[in-house]
Amino acid sequence: MPDALLKACPGEGGTCRELVASGRCQKHARQVEQHRGTATSRGYDSHWSKVFRPRFLRLLIAAGRAPVCGAALPGGPAMTSSTCKAQGLLNTRRLHLDHDPPLRPEERSDRRAVEDPMRCGLLCAVDHARKTQREQQAGLR
Repeated sequence: MPDALLKACPGEGGTCRELVASGRCQKHARQVEQHRGTATSRGYDSHWSKVFRPRFLRLLIAAGRAPVCGAALPGGPAMTSSTCKAQGLLNTRRLHLDHDPPLRPEERSDRRAVEDPMRCGLLCAVDHARKTQREQQAGLR
């Protein structure tokens, strides 16, 4: 199988001359992450991981939903970004909680908004990364 074609990094408005197989060069990837801020600054503190995430998983199971990529509570988001769900796969590996719709900057300091189970669903790491990248490119994050 031939190697993937390299393309120019989209950093600096497309003027970066670094060639990459995918995504951004190291310099511009770091800049994007610095702009996003830390997980804690985005509202994801220890309470999120130690209290809310397990609570959300219990709520899913109590609602008769398996904790798989694309799962959400009844009445919650459709989780259309889940390719696993679209393909009928029951992926339980490396699941991330995802907000749909994404949190607005002013909501990140509001624990009720961050921990609203009706705005959250599960995505595998691959689907979550793709969705986050699309949102970043659209200026939503």
